[in-house]
Amino acid sequence: MTSLIFFVEKIAFGLYILSAGAILLMVYRLRRARRDLVVAQFKLEREHAQVRQASAITFGGLLIEFVIAVWAITNLMAPTVRDIQIKSGPGTGPAVQKFVTSTPAANPLISLDTGVLQDDEMVIFATPVPTATPVGTILPEAEEIVGCARDSAWFLIPGNGQLLFEATTVVGTASISNFSFYRFEIKPARGDAEFAPIGGDYTVPVVEGPLGDILPFNFAPGEYRFRLTVFDNTNMMRALCEVTIHISAPPPTPTPIGGEATPAP
Repeated sequence: MTSLIFFVEKIAFGLYILSAGAILLMVYRLRRARRDLVVAQFKLEREHAQVRQASAITFGGLLIEFVIAVWAITNLMAPTVRDIQIKSGPGTGPAVQKFVTSTPAANPLISLDTGVLQDDEMVIFATPVPTATPVGTILPEAEEIVGCARDSAWFLIPGNGQLLFEATTVVGTASISNFSFYRFEIKPARGDAEFAPIGGDYTVPVVEGPLGDILPFNFAPGEYRFRLTVFDNTNMMRALCEVTIHISAPPPTPTPIGGEATPAP
């Protein structure tokens, strides 16, 4: 039923055009039947004209009811169903799915003072750094995903709980019917802070591709809620995808013994 509602919403403009043409045809048939009724001289001619007149009125009324039904589905039922899916969060239907990724094992702590004396010279080992996964390092115990329907508003990157310390390209989907624009919003994960937009508005829909960039350098290290919001041509938010991200300072770079670790540029 939900799929049928959204399908009617997508083809509503074409249905309006077809219905308008059919209604005009019924008006023409009604006028012609009335004209024939006026000039009819025999009973059989009058009855035939009356039948055509009644048929035109009946079909015209049905077409008007059809147009009203399409309008109600497009402007009342579809937005209501979409809002219910967004507010209900993941697991409410086939269009909403939770993004799941594996959590890489933590690397052991490495001492920067570790080295070996060879021929009276200290050989310094490089400090291992975490290996990047396709969606970055995912920290456990992230809050629940909100929204994130794959066909309308969805993140591949960042994943829920991802650690960010450098400029990152956001990848996913932002595409709805009657699309107008989408934007990124962020807020601290704890407290009563409100979402604030970052990066401006994007006016081209995207399906499973680059959505824009997030630059974590101007944010204090900590846990944040990051979301994608998609708006229609009436400036109403029709879809969203909200996840947890962790912003941290860049990892230190290895230095020789006696030096201090410095953050990566």
